[in-house]
Amino acid sequence: MNTQTPELWNQLRAAYRPETPELDVDAIMTAVRREAAAHPLRRVAPGPVAAIPAWACAVAACLALVSAATVVVRSIDLADRHIGHAWIRTVEPDQFASEFMNIGNPQL
Repeated sequence: MNTQTPELWNQLRAAYRPETPELDVDAIMTAVRREAAAHPLRRVAPGPVAAIPAWACAVAACLALVSAATVVVRSIDLADRHIGHAWIRTVEPDQFASEFMNIGNPQL
């Protein structure tokens, strides 16, 4: 707020604000009832999935989640084993001993 011209702000605050008109609730409800009578709500015919109970859908979702988690856990374990085998095959034992364990390099 600009405090240098408080009289302008006071004029804006005191400006004419129209009052909210009163709503005619009875007329609105009459129009809604008339529209509802003219266009009644039609129920949609149930599809083939409607016969399956909700608990069966929940059980199916849980089983899908468990199987997805099992696949992820197995793939992580398998990938870990592949990485280990690849590491063992790519690094020779004497090179591993000299490079990583500093056996021949007592300076470190």
